[in-house]
Amino acid sequence: MSEFMKNSFLLSRRGFVAASGAALGTLALPRVVRAQDPDVLRYALSAYPPGLDPFKHEGAAAVTVKLQVFRGLLGLDGDGKVVGELAEKWEESGTGYIFHIRENAKFQNGEPVTAADVIWSLKQISREGSTAYFVKDLKVISKVDAIDEKTVGITLSDPTPAFAKLLATAYVPILSEKAGMEKPVGAGPYKITSIEEGVSIDLEAFEDYYKDGYPKIRKIKMIAYKDESLRVAALESGDVDIIEYVPWQSMTKIEESPSLVLTETTGPNMIINFNVERPPFNDARVRQAVAYAVKREDIVAAAFYGRGKPLYGLPLDENSEAANDKTEQLWGYDPEKAKALLEEAGVVGQKVKLLSSSTYSMHQDTALIVQQYLNAVGLEVELDLPEWGARVEQGNKGQYQFAINGSSTVVNDPDGLTAMIGSGTPTYKRSFGYSNSKIDLLLSQGRRELDREKRIAIYDEVAELVQQDVPLCSLTRRTQGYGLRDNVQDFHALVGSSNLYTGFGLEEVTFG
Repeated sequence: MSEFMKNSFLLSRRGFVAASGAALGTLALPRVVRAQDPDVLRYALSAYPPGLDPFKHEGAAAVTVKLQVFRGLLGLDGDGKVVGELAEKWEESGTGYIFHIRENAKFQNGEPVTAADVIWSLKQISREGSTAYFVKDLKVISKVDAIDEKTVGITLSDPTPAFAKLLATAYVPILSEKAGMEKPVGAGPYKITSIEEGVSIDLEAFEDYYKDGYPKIRKIKMIAYKDESLRVAALESGDVDIIEYVPWQSMTKIEESPSLVLTETTGPNMIINFNVERPPFNDARVRQAVAYAVKREDIVAAAFYGRGKPLYGLPLDENSEAANDKTEQLWGYDPEKAKALLEEAGVVGQKVKLLSSSTYSMHQDTALIVQQYLNAVGLEVELDLPEWGARVEQGNKGQYQFAINGSSTVVNDPDGLTAMIGSGTPTYKRSFGYSNSKIDLLLSQGRRELDREKRIAIYDEVAELVQQDVPLCSLTRRTQGYGLRDNVQDFHALVGSSNLYTGFGLEEVTFG
């Protein structure tokens, strides 16, 4: 990092840190019991979930909680492999799938899980006006049939190689039709027993959970620590057993502690989204300028303390079948080109506001570095740093010009790009108002193509269009860390785009 950029970043960051420190005396801290209870796993969330809608994407903390309460037909094991959840087994044949529901699968209201519940749940996702995260992805379903009470058949309009992976995420849970959507009831390993709004969520093992012997620990207390320093301090003092989103500046300290363990893995990406319905980012030249203006290596060095990799291409997993030189290198660092594009668009000196969040240092620090680089090429960038819940709401409503985001392809398959750059229901996870019919057509073709080489060629074409139209701007592949007390056993952090679903494995955690 240049001395100018380094000093500017440090000075900006000190201002935010000082402000945060001054406010600590007024923070309402989570109330926890320090003594270890072997029946309670104390899990420190990085934010209080802004919602627990079973079909929406509301951030990583919300996903972790929802995976304890809701489960779908399929899920992921500790290695990220697709496995049966409510479905004991399944068969695939081209466009047809048959799922056999476990005989002992029950909802938390005591009702058995049936094929009728599967049909009803899928209809809730696809109904008119649905705000479900996968409403577009599941349009490939042409028919769902109850073969018998415990067997359901799903027919697709086209072959879809990633279909099973989509069902194995957190966004296609099966809910009780009898309970309805007003108070949705799932079949997960834990049920919510109490909520202290903004502070914590208490869960207790569901006695009729379909996996014999699980969950291993009877209760989980999910405690929100929005302040990263307090989250680390809670782990060090023994107030919690696991923390998510270990701040990158604290990873070495946890690694070196004799009583703590750092579980580090490849995590999601950092990107920039644009509101293409608002100037100046309704102009592709301005979006291109942003893509060329930022030196990603400096984000890795300063925001992630060297734990990550720069990303100048599509936000795919590093081991994705579509990751290659054509999809990985779209822009490069070229400030002179960025200046020329801004001049051509007539926006040099224009004031713009960059949305990020004060809740996560990765979002705030990334925004600070992007701000410095864009200021250097001719934009005047102001930061908007609300807490996470407000940031999600602003993103969903398009109340921003451009925004820092942490995101991934949801599944380790290039089809996951559909949720990021395809047109669809507004969500903070994609650029607001963006739609490109050529990209949509290619994404649809890539979803259906079964020949691997032809499929890769399609995503190479997608990359060419993304390079010119810039529906998003990739920044980094970051690492992701979890901090554990050394007596926590059988915790598995999933890799890459699957990292978001690490909560699948909390039912397996034990104390040594």
